[in-house]
Amino acid sequence: MKNKGRILKIIAAVTAVVLVLCLSLFLYGREKRYDFAEKSFISMDTVITQKIYGEDASTFIAPVFNIVTGLDDTINRFDEKSAVYALNKDGKTSDKSVIEIINSVKKVSDDVDGAFDITVGELSDLWSIGKKGEKIPTEKEISEALNGIDYKKIRNEKGAVYYQGGEVDLGAVGKGFACDLIKVYLDAAGAKGAVVSVGGSILAYGDYNKKGDKWSIAIRHPRSETEFLGIISLDEGFVSTSGDYERYFEKDGKRYHHIFDARTGYPASSGLISVTVVADSGVLSDALSTACFIVGEEKGKALLEKYGASAIFVDEKMNITTVGEIDFEKQ
Repeated sequence: MKNKGRILKIIAAVTAVVLVLCLSLFLYGREKRYDFAEKSFISMDTVITQKIYGEDASTFIAPVFNIVTGLDDTINRFDEKSAVYALNKDGKTSDKSVIEIINSVKKVSDDVDGAFDITVGELSDLWSIGKKGEKIPTEKEISEALNGIDYKKIRNEKGAVYYQGGEVDLGAVGKGFACDLIKVYLDAAGAKGAVVSVGGSILAYGDYNKKGDKWSIAIRHPRSETEFLGIISLDEGFVSTSGDYERYFEKDGKRYHHIFDARTGYPASSGLISVTVVADSGVLSDALSTACFIVGEEKGKALLEKYGASAIFVDEKMNITTVGEIDFEKQ
C-alpha cells in the first residue's frame, strides 16, 4: 500500500509538471538574451518553476525556493506548526504574512457580497475534491458547513488577527502572495529579470534581454492539457488563472470543481470555465481571478474595473472575452 501511495504521488507530481509546462512562458525576441539559471520544485501542493536572468542568476535560486517553502510552512492549514493552523485552532495569530494576506483580500470579499470567502476550509474538506473520499455532500451537510463561513468574523487588532468560526483557508490566494514576496526580494537583491510560476500564479519581472522585449505568457486551454488558449504579452506584472479544470470530478455528466461559491456551498456555476487576471499585485490577481470566476462575467467586469485590473474570460461555450487593457493573442 505504501508503494502504491508513493506511485500515486509521483504520478500526481508528473501531472503537475505537465500542467505547469502547459502554462510555461514562451519568450520571443531572444536576441542578446541574458544568461539565466532555472530550477523547478514542488511546494504549496503544486510545481514551482523559476527562471532568473542576469550574470549572477544562480545566486537567486535558493532564496526564491526558501521564500516559497517558508510561506507554505506558514499558511498550510493542515500543518500543526503553521500560523494558519494556530489561527483555526486557537483563534489568533500574529504572523505578518497571514495578516497581510487577510487584509489584502477582505475588500474583494466585500465587493462580491461574500461569494469569495477565505473561511471555506470546512466546506472544502466536506467535498474533498481532488482527494480521497471526494463526494457530493447532502444538503444538511452543506448547510452545516455554511454556518461556519464568514470572513467578517475575522478581527484585526493590535498586530494580530482573531477568528472564531470555521476554517481559514488561504489556498486561493497564497500562490499569488508568494509571487509578491518574490518580487520584494528580487527588487532588494537587484535581479536583472525573472519569471516565476507558482501553480496558476505567475510573476514576470524585469527584463530577459538587453532590448527589453515584453514577456510572453502562454495561457492553458481550459479543455486541453496539450493546447494553449493564447499568449499574453506584458512588460511586467502578475498573472493568475482560476479554472474548473484544476481539481474536479464528474458525476452524472456534471463537473464538480474545487472553487466554491461561499453563498451556496456548491462549486461556482457562473457560466465561466476559466478566468485569467493581470494585476499589479500577486495576491490581488489571485483573489480577483477566483472572485470573477465565482460571480461571472458581468459582475466580474465591474470588479476588475474597480481595481484597475485586466482579464480574459472563457465561458462554457469557449467564447473568449477580454476586459481592460490586455495584450492577448488567441492561438
